[in-house]
Amino acid sequence: MILLFIFGVSILQYALYFFNAKSHTKIPGFIITVLFLIGHFYVFPQLFFPEPRPDGINCGMPALGIMLAFWVFGTVAILITYTSFKLTTRVKQIK
Repeated sequence: MILLFIFGVSILQYALYFFNAKSHTKIPGFIITVLFLIGHFYVFPQLFFPEPRPDGINCGMPALGIMLAFWVFGTVAILITYTSFKLTTRVKQIK
């Protein structure tokens, strides 16, 4: 489920790059990348944390795994998306 979410966020990131390239007011691509990195480090993992148990015994291991998955796979996905968009736009400019 987490990897599917990261894939969806990567598609959203690519769409933002695409619409940013077509718009008149351009935002630098690294700003979009930094915003998605902040999202993967701090915002998105909290959507997947398990509910706390009512008996007060809560293990932190699931949260640790979720955070690690978003940090590793999310960062790699963001950098691959950014690099692939830059390479495709450069190839189109050369042709």
